[in-house]
Amino acid sequence: MNGGKFDFLRVRRRFRQPITTGHGLVESVDRILLRTESDLGIGYGEAAPWPGFATESCDQIAEVLRSAKGSLSHLSAAVRASQTTLPCLSSALSSCAHWDEIEAFTGSLTCAGLLTEISAAGLAEKYAQGYRTIKIKLRAHSAVEEVVRLIDEAPDDIRLRLDANGAFNLEQAREWTQWVRQQPKVEFLEQPMAAGQPGYASLGPEKVALDESFLTPAGVDWAGPVVIKPCLAGDWDELLRWRRQRSTPVVYSSCFETAFGRQGALWLAAQDPGKDAVGFDTLGRFEMDGRDRHEPGPIVRGLLNLSWQTLWAEMT
Repeated sequence: MNGGKFDFLRVRRRFRQPITTGHGLVESVDRILLRTESDLGIGYGEAAPWPGFATESCDQIAEVLRSAKGSLSHLSAAVRASQTTLPCLSSALSSCAHWDEIEAFTGSLTCAGLLTEISAAGLAEKYAQGYRTIKIKLRAHSAVEEVVRLIDEAPDDIRLRLDANGAFNLEQAREWTQWVRQQPKVEFLEQPMAAGQPGYASLGPEKVALDESFLTPAGVDWAGPVVIKPCLAGDWDELLRWRRQRSTPVVYSSCFETAFGRQGALWLAAQDPGKDAVGFDTLGRFEMDGRDRHEPGPIVRGLLNLSWQTLWAEMT
């Protein structure tokens, strides 16, 4: 097949309610879907940049794809030559290469619930739905006392993950870190300060997880927990090799991808020997666009008997 060929689609997804993160308000996201044909068969992948992460943009991805003019071999060579500057596109190509395994994946994983604000009612609702690990988004103005009250009222078997998305200054981060390390119900504080902040060295890695600061295995060498978003993480084979050499916790997380990216990301997470709950409680947050097909809940599963070609055609 002369090295294979590819097609791509660019889609925009609008949130039903804007998502507020430490980087601001997110009302919509663009995703680029990739379909490859080669001697290995047909493959699908998704490039899903997310605000706050030092990846390429959808505009840059589209430019690389147009330059390759439908040639899979040219595209693969361009991504290899880019080294680490095209992690989203590299992830999408990895998904395409593993699609036979990804398409057949019907396994299940424990999922953490997601709360976009500190809310006792929201926590109770997630608990009633069956979630036992819950991730809560923090803001720059969030106070430790708010979470203390939440923990005091929470059932004994709940575990919390607190995500600041880089919103804290060093003084706030130190206060939160000191408190988190004394709380058995809190697994970790995620990305307390902005990526590149030198103050992380003074915080130390215990119960401090990196997300935006980590991105790929070629990034920061951190002894504490790391959060991996598969659709941003670069070459998946390199990631799996790195993971086999690492003993500290790794958590896999969604970046609000479509069904194509979610299927691949869940497959990748299932390859990990760890048992940490994955962060994929992201369904039902977009306008009804037909691009989500998995079932939500505290146990997340790969799709069975979906015609991916039909889904591709529908998106086209």
